[in-house]
Amino acid sequence: MVNLSHYLLAQFRQDNPGAGIIDLKAYCRGFRYVREMLKMLPEQPEPILLAQIFAKLTSLGRVHNAPTAVEPS
Repeated sequence: MVNLSHYLLAQFRQDNPGAGIIDLKAYCRGFRYVREMLKMLPEQPEPILLAQIFAKLTSLGRVHNAPTAVEPS
């Protein structure tokens, strides 16, 4: 498991420099929550709204701030 977490963390740090293992865990957990939430919706949201939802929910619980490419209006 340690090798896998180091590999995933190295990839994660390409877009999130300075991120740690807790940031990676928070991102993965948020990603799973978004996927489960989308299964409950009757229809998919617009792509821009979907990107905002992913950016917001995957940054919850992180220690280091996440750079978000999509900012809510």
